[in-house]
Amino acid sequence: MTTKTVFYSVMGHSRMVAEGIAAALDAPLFGLTDRFSTLPAGWKRSARRAVRGFDLGVLSTPGVSFVRGDRLVLVFPYWDGAVVPAVSGFVRSVDLGGVTVFLVMTRRLSGGDDLISQLEDDIVRQGGTIGGVFSLRTLWRALQYLRSLGSRVGQHIAREAQGALTSLQELLEDAIENEVEVRTRYLQLVEMTPNRRLKATFSLLAAGEAAHAQLLQQLHRAYTGVVYEPHREAIASLKPGQVLDYGALLQGLGVVVEAERKAFMGYRAIAERYPSQPDVVRQMLVLSRSDLRHYRDMRGTYNILSHHHSAR
Repeated sequence: MTTKTVFYSVMGHSRMVAEGIAAALDAPLFGLTDRFSTLPAGWKRSARRAVRGFDLGVLSTPGVSFVRGDRLVLVFPYWDGAVVPAVSGFVRSVDLGGVTVFLVMTRRLSGGDDLISQLEDDIVRQGGTIGGVFSLRTLWRALQYLRSLGSRVGQHIAREAQGALTSLQELLEDAIENEVEVRTRYLQLVEMTPNRRLKATFSLLAAGEAAHAQLLQQLHRAYTGVVYEPHREAIASLKPGQVLDYGALLQGLGVVVEAERKAFMGYRAIAERYPSQPDVVRQMLVLSRSDLRHYRDMRGTYNILSHHHSAR
């Protein structure tokens, strides 16, 4: 697991910050270049030219790549609302699956939220996870001072825990698998009880889990462009002795209660982890509320049935 620092700079500010970060992390340094970064003519003029030409840039050292557990520190300027094509093009061209990305934006004074949001979205769609965001003011600051600021940022990043994080796509795939499995368990509960009311309840919940899986599939397809096919090993079929067995029914109900608890907590965690993805946050909160209701209903049902069983 390694850390790589990639920067794009026209006036030299981002370069100095990147050099400070790379030195603090003892990390290799890579520069993104385009036909504008080699002939600086003032940041406003260079920004207009780069955006108008949408030059995607190239890495000064070709062949840079990442593996799970790596960290990427991306240093770039903010141009008063303008995108930075070379930086966006780089992010969209590399596989960031399992990579933690730290964004370091240099700006004259303030602003840049839209640019950060755009890059965060690109990174998540490439399988990466945002480890942190830093904004450094460059107005009236000497280049050497910016290098020292970069060193401080690098020291902060060095203290962060390192390891391969699960990407949003992988979290969605696990959630799909879990919803499919819980649906199967509800269908088994239908077979395990003669009570028509319970059968109707379990059937309704099974349909709800199927709807959850479909919603997750749509979200997964939006971020990957492909439909995920569940492939987790199917749960064991009911044995003849488990059908219409009260003890087996309670045991199966206990399993779905725990599964619903993990589900609504997991959806909340995903929403908290990806605040830059409003569609993800919205859908995760919807699923969390739904599974929380399922959890409370099934926990109540389990307690009632368990009480009746112990009183027999």
